[in-house]
Amino acid sequence: MQSLLLERATGQILPMAFATTVTEAAYASLAQASTDVFPEKSHSATVNALAIERIDNRYILSGCSDSAFKLWDLQGDDGAQNSTATVLATVPRKTAHSFGISAMLWWPHDTGMFFTASFDHCVKVWDTNAMEAAHAFDLGSRVYAIDLNGSQQSQFSSHALIAVASDQPYVRLLDIRSASSAHTLPGHKGKTLVVAWHPQNAFLLASGGHDGEAKVWDIRRSKSCLARLDMTKTNARSASVDALNLGSTSVRAHLGPVNAVVWDELGHLLYTAGNDDKVRVWDVVSTCSPPVNRLINYGPLTRNKYLQTLPMVLSPRVETEAQYLLFASDSGYILVYRALDGKLILRLLRRGFKSAVRVSSLVYAGCFSATYFSGCQDGDIVAWRPESPPEDVVQFGPSSTNLGPEDVSEGEAVTVTLAELYDDPYFHRHHKDHRLS
Repeated sequence: MQSLLLERATGQILPMAFATTVTEAAYASLAQASTDVFPEKSHSATVNALAIERIDNRYILSGCSDSAFKLWDLQGDDGAQNSTATVLATVPRKTAHSFGISAMLWWPHDTGMFFTASFDHCVKVWDTNAMEAAHAFDLGSRVYAIDLNGSQQSQFSSHALIAVASDQPYVRLLDIRSASSAHTLPGHKGKTLVVAWHPQNAFLLASGGHDGEAKVWDIRRSKSCLARLDMTKTNARSASVDALNLGSTSVRAHLGPVNAVVWDELGHLLYTAGNDDKVRVWDVVSTCSPPVNRLINYGPLTRNKYLQTLPMVLSPRVETEAQYLLFASDSGYILVYRALDGKLILRLLRRGFKSAVRVSSLVYAGCFSATYFSGCQDGDIVAWRPESPPEDVVQFGPSSTNLGPEDVSEGEAVTVTLAELYDDPYFHRHHKDHRLS
């Protein structure tokens, strides 16, 4: 690490290369944080939802199965990084929602607004400063997942849509500008469990349902279904038999309900997980045919039998040489895979537990942190960080660098802090180019 810091300080490696190398090494030592970030029993029931805002990566929402939720400040009372989180606001049970909270989202462009979804059939829009609901959408059925169109393209468009997966066999689109239900996307057989907007195209949406199907939609079209994912289509030739798989009657992405859908940041790959205990990767753009199954094997440990949205997170593409996929298995482990080939890198398990406690929500902490927060069935929120972080201060001098006095401040040791090295527009913690969408 010291040689790497020296190379960065002397300009021998680029800032991005330095940040990528440090973050890559951090994933190898990922473990439960030695000091608790959140107090024990942060909630009195299962933590179903976690959401962190991407403006400062400072404020996090946690929603509970007893309908309560909290707003936390990750920098604590002293305003320092890696301190103990403090509660800024608490909304008690049966106050905001009648039943458990299923999903939470921040407005991507500032911290003044967020959204909650619940099994009480409602999606609510909240004013963060007042901690009051500004509007409520009553959908008439249990809501399992929501996703907000937060792409750069949608930031300057006239629409801001929330996609909703619910007990109905269609996806609902809610327009928060007009406070109305804008559109429905019918096509699933049974309930829909998960939705995810394309990260680059404001009009493309992926969904997964109880029928084992995963679909890609273009909301501009009268026939909105753009493609149905077929696990038997493994190359462009086999997929080209039916251009979109729309004419087939038995197209399935999984042999069980699909309860996780994740896009990569460019929108080239789509990751899905289902109750058949499988994770599949779909190539969306390399052929003119429908997305093809890349046949990446993630092994036998991906236990997934709960009929609710599964916590599955893909690490940011720019932060490491190879992306990592974090999968919250029913066994209680958080499995860290190399996304490229499905190689298992780590199995994360909480300390001091004879039997594993299932993880029900998972979120990434922010730019180049290699830190994750997980919500558990026992009400705890657990932080996962690199076990051996780099030293905060490193001394460079002639004896340690084999440089002459003229090379290192006339023979005097030079103190270089990590904070100074990170103070660079390429990977500054608050730089807009590295905010996650």
